[in-house]
Amino acid sequence: MPPFSVKTLNATTVVCSTAIFIVACSELVTAAQAPSRPVKPDPEAVAAGNRWFAVFDSGDYKTAHRMQAKRVQRGGAIHEEQFVAWARARRAPLGRPLQRKLTGARFSNTLPGAPDGNYEFLLYKTSFQRKAQAEEILTLTKESGHWEVSGYHFK
Repeated sequence: MPPFSVKTLNATTVVCSTAIFIVACSELVTAAQAPSRPVKPDPEAVAAGNRWFAVFDSGDYKTAHRMQAKRVQRGGAIHEEQFVAWARARRAPLGRPLQRKLTGARFSNTLPGAPDGNYEFLLYKTSFQRKAQAEEILTLTKESGHWEVSGYHFK
């Protein structure tokens, strides 16, 4: 019998893929803490965020991933599967949002692990069916000439 079975290989692949995804998510947290300045929310960024939230909140995580900036999508099918699995495991259990209030925005030209550009972080206070108080950070980038979601984090 070979030292690694298909079952072991698949488990190893899942563990490694999950570790990569966790690192990517932690970069979003770091990004939200990156040097930035408070700004008045750009109405176009807010509108793009609202369109993305409408899809994401409905549970259509694949489409939400495909709405993200092209640079984020370059991770291919594996990254999409990881995003969907993360959303189902971590975000879906909270239920649908009951109230979401935009509380501020921050802007930066730099983001750890990403090219320099235009980044707007939209900050929300949200209540969900099964979590009374949460904070959400939606990261948008203007790489293609219009605002697109490039990250999402909640706590």
